[in-house]
Amino acid sequence: TTSADDLDQMIISDPPGAIPFSFDFDDKGNLLVIEAFGEGGAPTGMGQANVFVDGELVSEVGTGQPDSCWIQHNPRNSCVYTTNNNGGDSISSFHLEDAALKLVESEAATLNTPLDMDIHPDNRFLYALSTGHNDGTGQPRIYVYEMGCDCGLREVQAIADGLDTEEKRIKQDGVLFGVVGLGLY
Repeated sequence: TTSADDLDQMIISDPPGAIPFSFDFDDKGNLLVIEAFGEGGAPTGMGQANVFVDGELVSEVGTGQPDSCWIQHNPRNSCVYTTNNNGGDSISSFHLEDAALKLVESEAATLNTPLDMDIHPDNRFLYALSTGHNDGTGQPRIYVYEMGCDCGLREVQAIADGLDTEEKRIKQDGVLFGVVGLGLY
């Protein structure tokens, strides 16, 4: 089993795709990797979630959505979540058991261009940052979802307070995307 402390020593043999975007570890120390476009790496492809045990690929499952970017594991419900933006505009959910992934919902939640996500330290809530870029409002939001034991997501809040619209940011300093990351402590 691999842990975060061993990451600099892990060798991944035969990686499945061309564009690994982010990673996380499950509660057994196995490496979870999301491929932005899956096997082949073409921007027209669908995302793919992978599980590596001791550097060996043991499970790979497509998200059914394009541009998968972030992956998070929740040890409380044995679920894995991925954000899918630029056409996907969703969060996919998977169940993880014995290092094997099973897609539960290709669109467990829909939201506009999710850029980042994080799981609250109590493992009950998932927070996702949306730009609002593709819905015409330009209003970024932080969406809060309660994570169910079935890997489902139930939206409990959408926060826009304190997040400037794209129009306001452009007028202030010429920056189109004013939000780029999310972290919970």
